[in-house]
Amino acid sequence: MMEVPSILLKSVITLPLPIDIAGGGIILSRTEINLRGRSANMDAGAIAKRLRLPKVAQLGFVVADMDKAIAWYKDTAGVRPWMLMDERPEPCLERGKEVHPVLRIALAYSGPMQMELIQVTEGESFHLARVKDSPGGVHHFGFLVGDLERRLTACRAMGVDVLQRGTIRDTGMVIDYAYLDTLSEAGTYFELIRWRFGPLPMPVNSLSFRLLARLGGSTVFKGRVIG
Repeated sequence: MMEVPSILLKSVITLPLPIDIAGGGIILSRTEINLRGRSANMDAGAIAKRLRLPKVAQLGFVVADMDKAIAWYKDTAGVRPWMLMDERPEPCLERGKEVHPVLRIALAYSGPMQMELIQVTEGESFHLARVKDSPGGVHHFGFLVGDLERRLTACRAMGVDVLQRGTIRDTGMVIDYAYLDTLSEAGTYFELIRWRFGPLPMPVNSLSFRLLARLGGSTVFKGRVIG
């Protein structure tokens, strides 16, 4: 059983969870999750406010065994359905250097909050440090944005560097993402995420997710739905 660091900002994410989520990944023992880092001087909420970011839309975790993690969330915690995809982001730059990780990515929703599980199966990625140094902890907070480039320019101007960025393309869907190097200040990483269908912005919420899950992996993306 692995415990999530106390992550909290008065803003907030409210998760209507009647039970704790534990095992295969995390414990969320509160229904209201704030954004606070791993120590008293780490305030992710203050950092997010300084960067003028929207509400947190995603909690991201890095796992060593994707199948076991999904099974636990699905069968024990009742978090389902899951979309599971095997992806090689392209291009993918980490601190300016091209890297070629192969990722297993699983998405689901708990109430209004998107949950993301990531397993690195090939290549190098900064994600691997979390599995080694702090298993089970929250790897990142995800923020959905429509103006990714403008926000990255603003972050750099405020001294926040981009740790890794890339693009995932999957049967028409495009996910542009960028991880910010906020670990030392916020106690976790921030990820800016832009979903689109071709050039058009794509709404991402629990309703659209469940619609995609109903349509099925074979028709919408190169993955599968685990219900």
